[in-house]
Amino acid sequence: MAVTYIKHNAGIVIGDYHLASSVKREVLRLLPLTETIDTENLSNVKSTVHTDYNWEPTNRTFNNLKAYIVQEIETAFQPGACIDDSRGKITCDNFWAMVYKKGDWANEHCHKPYDYSFAYFVKAKWYHAPLVFASSGKRIRPKEGRFVAFPGYLRHYVPKQKFADDRITLSGNMVVPRPSLNKFNPRVSL
Repeated sequence: MAVTYIKHNAGIVIGDYHLASSVKREVLRLLPLTETIDTENLSNVKSTVHTDYNWEPTNRTFNNLKAYIVQEIETAFQPGACIDDSRGKITCDNFWAMVYKKGDWANEHCHKPYDYSFAYFVKAKWYHAPLVFASSGKRIRPKEGRFVAFPGYLRHYVPKQKFADDRITLSGNMVVPRPSLNKFNPRVSL
């Protein structure tokens, strides 16, 4: 047996959110009030600030952003087309914020078992550390209000932040509801 590694083309969605200024205001308002997690032991992200993974679940501004990104994923990838047409809507199972200060970074990682993930640049300059997809080397330069949505299995990282001004991002993971396997197996009785 031999294992061969290949590079493949995977689609990613890059877009700009039209309500970016309201998201930025809300993030900057809430971050100082938020408890953070221990990034040394609990995350691939080595940022100065990392919120919990269920940050502000009832916040309308954030829920609107998540809904917009879900719609963009639905439009670009049509994840239900290959399963069946009766599946439920994609859900955003977790959502968090990070503040990268000078010297902060994210180790190479992926978001399996989630179907899709996203990064959203809240506060960033074009020269800040990019989001890098490991297998292709594709670098996405930060831009305030830009989101990048991608399949959860894609390995990615963020190089060390070299600048003193903060790079603030939001991230989340999406799940495509699966139909019950029982309906496809006539031998299984219900």
